[in-house]
Amino acid sequence: MTPNQNPEQTALAITVSRNFAAPREIVFEAWSSADHMKRWFCPADFIVPEATVDFRAGGTCDVCMRSPDGVDYWSRGHYIEVAPPERLMFETSAMFGGTKGFTARTSVTFESRGTGTHMTVHQSYEVHDPKFMGAISGAPEGWRTTLDKLEKEVARIRGA
Repeated sequence: MTPNQNPEQTALAITVSRNFAAPREIVFEAWSSADHMKRWFCPADFIVPEATVDFRAGGTCDVCMRSPDGVDYWSRGHYIEVAPPERLMFETSAMFGGTKGFTARTSVTFESRGTGTHMTVHQSYEVHDPKFMGAISGAPEGWRTTLDKLEKEVARIRGA
C-alpha cells in the first residue's frame, strides 16, 4: 500500500487448491453445515466453538475461530451463491475486538477428477485497517492447515 492510498482501496487475493480422495458431493457437503465447519474451518491449533451456517444464497455464514490462547476471531457474512456440488461463494468480514479488519470474498469450485475431487479456493480481500495485514499475509499457510483438517472431515463423512 502506498502512503497516500486509502486502506479501503487495498485489495489482495490468494488461490489455493487441494485434491481429495472423495467425490465432489462429499467434499461439497463438508462446507454445508455448522456441525461440519466446526470440525475443520480454522487453521492448525485453532478451534471453532461457534458457527451459524444457513447454506443458501443470502444465508448467514458466521464462524468464530478461537486461538490457542483463547482469543476469539469472528468472521461474519453471508452466502452469495450455493450451487451443489460445483461452486459456492460467500463474503465475510473479519472482526477483531469489534473492529472490521478486512472483508474476504471467497469462491470455491469442486471439479471431478476420476473418483476424486479437485477443489480450488480463491479469496480476495478488501482491507479496512492496515494493522490487520498480518492476518492476510498468513492466509496461505492458514488455508494449508485448514485444508488438512478438511481432508479429515471429508474422510469422516465418507466413512459415516
